[in-house]
Amino acid sequence: MTRGNEFSVRIEHGGIDHYFPLGTDDVERAAAQALAIYRSIVTQGWEAAFEQFSREITVAVFWSTSPVACTYTTLFTFAGGTQSNPPGTNDPARQRKNILLIEPDPQVRRSLVAWLSRQPGFNCNAACQGVEEAQNLIHREQPDLLLVNRASPDLSVVEFFEWLKRRLPDLPAFLYGIYQDSDHIFITLSGVTAGYIFRRRKPTELFEPIQGALRQRVLSAKEVLPRIRDYFQNLFASTQRGDESAGLASLTAREQEILSYVSKGFLDKQIAGALAISIWTVHNHLKHIYEKLNVHSRTEALIKYLQK
Repeated sequence: MTRGNEFSVRIEHGGIDHYFPLGTDDVERAAAQALAIYRSIVTQGWEAAFEQFSREITVAVFWSTSPVACTYTTLFTFAGGTQSNPPGTNDPARQRKNILLIEPDPQVRRSLVAWLSRQPGFNCNAACQGVEEAQNLIHREQPDLLLVNRASPDLSVVEFFEWLKRRLPDLPAFLYGIYQDSDHIFITLSGVTAGYIFRRRKPTELFEPIQGALRQRVLSAKEVLPRIRDYFQNLFASTQRGDESAGLASLTAREQEILSYVSKGFLDKQIAGALAISIWTVHNHLKHIYEKLNVHSRTEALIKYLQK
């Protein structure tokens, strides 16, 4: 989610980097806030900084693994022990389906509870750090939907999902990931042969692929999976293939060259070096590529390029 035209900053320290919203569109205020965040990281560490300052994260829910199909959005975490009230649904709680969340990062967990509870028709009424706690909560809370961070450190995803399939085969359960930006969704995936379908949504539209299943009294895997399949298939049915081809055809030779380097995993600095141009020229070409292909990130541009 964005807040108008406010600045954000990417801060790197000790081999770790994160994005932070700066809460202003004034250059001097933004610079002062960025300096305050950096000083907090250097003097107190990353965890302390996360508690003091809001973080900008990209959340992707993986509805399918073959092909990889996900909806993703950008959120701001809540600093400190309080959580704000993000805009969203006013559905009565009694009409919502309950979510159980497994998320190891305490600040992200606290923030996701609030944001997931703003998905129309849903309420995140239980959240925990790891699998052992989740196995106990599942029977007590009886959730309608389970979300599991695919990078949970104490989690064997395969073993946990096998356990879940034996115990609660009808419970819809999906993996999600937390990323610095949308490009990292693509970067962290490997060995995918069936293709990728990524769709950016607003923070309150993250569960759009399963909204149609909410009409059912019980949210079951048998009901949800066909809805997901139809949702992503309809995206292709509604796409004018000629428009995509026209967008790719409108790219200049240099823009196609740069997109080719992007498909090989080159970073902007590496592309600039390979083509003997400045990094700002690379940025400018990428901006024009995004506009011509009607996309908003390297990932989306790359998907269209690979599907040509």
